[in-house]
Amino acid sequence: MQIKIGTRLTLATLLIIGLSFALFSPLLRGDEDELGLLLIFSLFTIVVSLVLVPLLLPWICTRDLHRIQDAINGIKCGHYDLTLPIGPEPADPGDEYELNRLKRDIHWMQRAIALREENAWQQSRRIAALNETLRIEAITDKLTGLYNARYFWDAIGECFTQHVQSGEPLTFVILDIDFFKRINDTYGHPGGDQVLAQFARKLRASTREQDLVARIGGEEFALILRHLPSPEIPACLKRLHRELREHHIQISPETRVQITVSIGYYVIERQHLASSSTLTTTAKEVVKRADDALYWVKNHGRNGVMAWHELDHDYREQRLKLEAGHAD
Repeated sequence: MQIKIGTRLTLATLLIIGLSFALFSPLLRGDEDELGLLLIFSLFTIVVSLVLVPLLLPWICTRDLHRIQDAINGIKCGHYDLTLPIGPEPADPGDEYELNRLKRDIHWMQRAIALREENAWQQSRRIAALNETLRIEAITDKLTGLYNARYFWDAIGECFTQHVQSGEPLTFVILDIDFFKRINDTYGHPGGDQVLAQFARKLRASTREQDLVARIGGEEFALILRHLPSPEIPACLKRLHRELREHHIQISPETRVQITVSIGYYVIERQHLASSSTLTTTAKEVVKRADDALYWVKNHGRNGVMAWHELDHDYREQRLKLEAGHAD
């Protein structure tokens, strides 16, 4: 049976009056001074109240109030597992102990907030996963699974800045599949897509994990080689060219093709610190130098590897003048 706060206060008051009367009754000796008796009785009642009220308050309400306060403080701190002792709910809600009802409401609130926070956490995880999926899709070429041109061009400035800070060589490489139009004309665009996809897988497998590999055009791919000593770069790219040339691509169970590639590249040695605007321009110029080297390979029989610094001096001057004319 639950006792409501008002009933508890009434019982406590009656107990105090009863004890006061019990303590006061031995003093009654036939004195007919009613005013004096009333004054003495009142004083005894006050004394007994001062003694008993601190002892009765936990039973009346303070113990439950402290538990409720602890639960509320826990909710403020994000702890929802503090258990409140809750009595059974009576058939008539009007007969329920008020603090018991409050504890039940707080317990419901704990569960509701915990559930909402769990749902919010799950939702935030789903949103984070979706954002990551969208981010990957935004920087990935759908056909080949490599980085796309947008990501490649965004990464150039950052890679160049890191190169300036570290001083390590940085190499920009552009690859182009030779006579790719013939493949499309012979096997159709589905066959051409097969060649691009399998070529991309082989290219990624033949490069290091720290190398950035991207598809920047139809049959054009690009590499950024980092942390590779300059003397090792020519041998590394010649090996890559050989592996790509010797790789057979399976278009169908009955059809295999072997392709060749043209590669141009530019190696950046130690650079001096510069402003961000200079770095961006310089990075674009470096890529243009790699593209000039590729242009030379494609105009000299294709299926080769060429570095900008290995080109004939007159050819380099010609390309620089041509570029300056276009800029004007």
